[in-house]
Amino acid sequence: MALSANQVFKPIDFRTRFPALDGLRALAICAVFAEHYGGGSHGGLILNLINILRSRGWLGVDLFFVLSGFLITGILYDTQQDSRYFLRFFARRSLRIFPIYYLVFFVLLLLTPILLLQWRPGHLLFLIYQGNWLANHDFSLYVIPSGRSRWMLVSLSHFWSLCVEEQFYMLWPFAIFLLRSRKKILVAAMTLSLIAIGLRAGEFAWLGAAQAEGWIVRTLPFRMDSLLIGGMLALLLRGPAAARIQGACKWMFALGTAGALAIFFLSPMYDSPWLLIPGYTIIAIGCAGLIGLTIREGSVAFHIFRWKPLQILGKYSYGFYIYHLLFRWFWIGFLVWCGRKTHSIALSGVMALGVNFVVTFVVSKISYDYFESRFLRWKKHFEYDKELSSHRHAFVVE
Repeated sequence: MALSANQVFKPIDFRTRFPALDGLRALAICAVFAEHYGGGSHGGLILNLINILRSRGWLGVDLFFVLSGFLITGILYDTQQDSRYFLRFFARRSLRIFPIYYLVFFVLLLLTPILLLQWRPGHLLFLIYQGNWLANHDFSLYVIPSGRSRWMLVSLSHFWSLCVEEQFYMLWPFAIFLLRSRKKILVAAMTLSLIAIGLRAGEFAWLGAAQAEGWIVRTLPFRMDSLLIGGMLALLLRGPAAARIQGACKWMFALGTAGALAIFFLSPMYDSPWLLIPGYTIIAIGCAGLIGLTIREGSVAFHIFRWKPLQILGKYSYGFYIYHLLFRWFWIGFLVWCGRKTHSIALSGVMALGVNFVVTFVVSKISYDYFESRFLRWKKHFEYDKELSSHRHAFVVE
């Protein structure tokens, strides 16, 4: 039921379900997919504009970060009095993210003698979500070469974001448990966000643009503000000024979008100091504004992201993200093959991207329905005290 203009924003807690947020996840994964596979659009004003938008698809990762911070902080704040706070949080997170993550490495191990995959000791760090640290020293660790064919190499280049999120999940619960009060957590999140900006500025000045970019983009100390801004939104929407804060989300989204566009057009390079230092914070504010708009029933964003196809894609977005880039060079080879068969850049691009997207979605759906969901059902063994007392659960396997 939609809220009328004079109604206040509904109170939320970690059990509140936001189906429209699955639509936001779909937006994020489509943006990332477009960035990784949608290159080559050129030859006219419209195609060039599409290519410019496509090249900014990495914004989907930022949206994922802010959304994760929003949801995780809400869960942690609402359950800090739980009798088994740490056990239940870490168990539930593990059941959600570990099975498919380690399944990938298990399958790659099985494929090693077939594809002649060339593992290195540094790859082991990805098993404990620390691979981004060493890989930033040696970017070749984001790839597992194949002795069979260059088209069969395995790309781990997107796993840095999984490492960043997992590192955040390991640290943030302790901060909330120690700080307790909403005000103290907000102050800490704000302080750490400012520290992140300062660290980015220091790193940029110390290493220079090209070298600093890898560290600034792909490590938690430099990116923690993206997650923390989502967390601050979660806390503000649980306070006495929740309705006013939610109403201000449209201005957050507008200002964040305007600031990002200004940076992209005035300083478009990937290693621009405007992007690497204040830019990620500005983008995170815009993403937080979009989340705040989306969770208000009856809003335009609410109706857009409640669209069923977006919700369906968003449901499988975690698996889609993990699977979509693993065999990137195979899909690039498939694009080349399509080009040779069709003798058309445009037609081969549509064909290759369409097949790639559909196959990745089907694999993600099978993975969720027949593998991940089996682990997710175990969450019933780790229900929080509030869920047990109210018989209202935060997660339902559909």
